[in-house]
Amino acid sequence: MADVVIIYDSRTGNTEKAAREVLAGVMESGASVDIKKVDEATVDDVRRAKGIILGSPNINDNYSAKMRSFVETKLVQAKPHEKVGAAFGTYKWNMDNLKRLENDLRWKGVRLVAEGINVHRHGDGEVAKKLRELGRKVGEEARKRSA
Repeated sequence: MADVVIIYDSRTGNTEKAAREVLAGVMESGASVDIKKVDEATVDDVRRAKGIILGSPNINDNYSAKMRSFVETKLVQAKPHEKVGAAFGTYKWNMDNLKRLENDLRWKGVRLVAEGINVHRHGDGEVAKKLRELGRKVGEEARKRSA
């Protein structure tokens, strides 16, 4: 059982690259972590974890349809109340996806413990540091819940 699960959707590879930075941050915290593409994530992945981090590209001013389906079905079934979490996204033109994803996580009962990061295309340099910090914060909070 992982302390944290990172679940992401990626169309062009940008969100996957961002997810790898988040993963590095969770690992720096000492928390155990699983990373899954949204198509592979299960209800049990969420149930078992103390923390959840979701990442999605911006598609038509929203987060992706695959991630929306996951949030409305599997995340709801997992009953994520009392879990800690965060969200990150990637965008090309518009960055409304992150705000919507964070709102939906809150609505489902996840306590956000790190400010969401929205990456314009590629997460390099300072943005990569912010993504790692997001992962580290969620990892630290999840470990507190495992103790």
